[in-house]
Order: sequence, then C-alpha cells, then structure tokens
Amino acid sequence: MAGPDLIVIGGSAGGLKAMKGILETLDVRGSAVCVVLHRPPEYSPLAEVLQTYTSLAVSEPADSPWECAPGTVTVAPGGYHLLVGHSRILSEEPHSPITPYEAVPGVRAHLTLDGPVAYSRPSIDVAFLSAADFGESVVAVLLSCANEDGAAGCAAVKAAGGRVVLQDPASCEAPVAVEAALRAAAPDHVADPVGIGTWLTEVARG
Repeated sequence: MAGPDLIVIGGSAGGLKAMKGILETLDVRGSAVCVVLHRPPEYSPLAEVLQTYTSLAVSEPADSPWECAPGTVTVAPGGYHLLVGHSRILSEEPHSPITPYEAVPGVRAHLTLDGPVAYSRPSIDVAFLSAADFGESVVAVLLSCANEDGAAGCAAVKAAGGRVVLQDPASCEAPVAVEAALRAAAPDHVADPVGIGTWLTEVARG
C-alpha cells in the first residue's frame, strides 16, 4: 500500500510526552502530519517545544486555510478546532458560483471557532472525523487522553478505509481514549510512542 497523504495525531494528558517519543523516531517526507493536543486558548510555545524533538518543520497555522506540506508538522492552535481537507484550486472547467473549485493532491487545514467538543477546542474527534475524507490515504494516531475524545474519530477513519494506530494503554498516562477506541474499531497497530514513530516511518515509505 502506498504511503499516506496525511497522518493526524491526537492526544491530551500524557500526549506531549508521547509526541516526544514519536517525533524522535519519525521520518516522513511524503506525508503531511497534523497534531491536535488538548490545550487552553492562551498562547503556549507548543510548536517550538515539538520542534526540539524533530528535524521536520513544525508550525502552527498563520492563516486559514493553511497548506500542510508533505514532510511538515502542523499543530492545532489553542482555542481553535483544526479540520483537514484536500487542497483545492480554481477549476478551469465551466462552473457555478457554488462549485468553482476542484480537489487536487495535497492537504490543507482549516481553523474554526465552533463550540468545544468533549470540553475541548481543539478536539481530536473533530480533526479525525474530517480526516476520514482521505479514505485509505490517512492514518489516525490516538495517544494518551483522559476522556474519550478521538475514539469516534478512529471509528470513522477505519470505516472510511484509513488506518488507525493506538498508543499501548500500558504506556499511557491516561488510557481512557485508547481504551474507548479499542472498543470502537480494530486498530492496525498498537505500540508505545517510539514504536508508533517507527511504524509510521515504515508505512510512509510504502
């Protein structure tokens, strides 16, 4: 199977520690990576912290929509939901004012101020549910989290033909989300953070 266009990773309590293990072993040059960690709306240097773990470029969107280039990591800002979709261009074919664009290869992120989901904005489920539109070209990774945010999104990604990876509950600071995801969908891989980074690197190479 070809490497994924998109890898979307979500977590909360214990998620930052897990991200360190993943990013230190992750080498994906052909896939866009999006990260959603529960965080307050106030500014925090999360992208800068994550950058210390990897040679991949890490950034928060400076605008919406935001192009998520392959081989980069896009981090959901505090106080915003992050949705992902296919890149689009203005169609050269005749079109109506309602449908002037067509989808093209690539990933772009959109930020919204819709209400919190599972008490969180950004929400993991919001990102995962939008990522399901990528079908078999997406991998959803759910990490340590103290509520069930992300479990429904894992089920949606799996139902759409994508792949689901869960942090081993034994390695989670808070295993509530991954345990819920195990009940909702059969994962393609379960591992500790270092194992997740290694597996994703292998999958990204096709």
